[in-house]
Amino acid sequence: MEDMSRASFTIAYDGEALRDHSMDVQTLAPALMGFGTLMNAANRVVNGDESKIKLQIKALEGGSFQIVFEIVETLYRQIRDILTGPDATAAATLLTFLGFASGVRWSLLRLIKEFHGKNPDKISKLDPGTLRLQFGDQTIEVPVQVVRLLKDVSVRTAVEKVISDPLKSKGIDSFYVRDRKTGEEVINVSRDESVYYNLPEIGEDIISDVVYKSAFTILSLAFKDDNKWRLNGGDGVISARIEDEEFLERVDNNEESFSKGDILFCEVRLVQKKSDSGLKNEYTIIKVLDHRVAARQIPMNFDD
Repeated sequence: MEDMSRASFTIAYDGEALRDHSMDVQTLAPALMGFGTLMNAANRVVNGDESKIKLQIKALEGGSFQIVFEIVETLYRQIRDILTGPDATAAATLLTFLGFASGVRWSLLRLIKEFHGKNPDKISKLDPGTLRLQFGDQTIEVPVQVVRLLKDVSVRTAVEKVISDPLKSKGIDSFYVRDRKTGEEVINVSRDESVYYNLPEIGEDIISDVVYKSAFTILSLAFKDDNKWRLNGGDGVISARIEDEEFLERVDNNEESFSKGDILFCEVRLVQKKSDSGLKNEYTIIKVLDHRVAARQIPMNFDD
């Protein structure tokens, strides 16, 4: 038998463009889709893959441009006590961690606003459910689920669509959330503050870093700083940065000359990185060990 968990929250956009309580559908539609994506991504982070969620619009209310959402969560096994005890429902707890309901000092939305979208300088574990974050000289204690939400790319991308993107529109100046139970304003984000909710730049993860020796034929040379040489190692063409200063100096002094078919025997560094677009290879020639000219000769034994 499935357990049902429900909770609701109210959000609003405000500004001169919304004085008649209407909102451009081209602005509203992506934001609504963003809310659906946000709730599903956050539910996966907090409650796991076995938890399924549905977000519904219950009604439109007067005001600037207010929307009432109901979040319905179906769980295929009993949810553990996450926050406040046996009466805490998964849906309500999820909203609390995100910042769409009051209940914790440091929700995701509050954390982003207070620290201007910056990542913590240091994270340390206090107990299984609590982490200590350090931002400069300030330290705070937050639920571990909030940090999981902060780190998740899908969650942060959806937050940008919900908050940052609509506030780029002319005449929309603020976004706020009201707790449906208490009527309390949970958070208010101004246009100037909305940039904090942009997805931060994500660095590339190094997957592999190896050094090996290999021979290459030269396809094209580059003599400007940071330009890469195009080389063929027999199994494909690569672009490589040359870091052998002695070799480059010989090239500059015309002590090295090249012709079609020349072979460079090199010490090579290959770094594989993972980015949003997939894997990327970066080649560096650490040392040119030998430069063999293209002209070939028949090997013969000479008697000394």
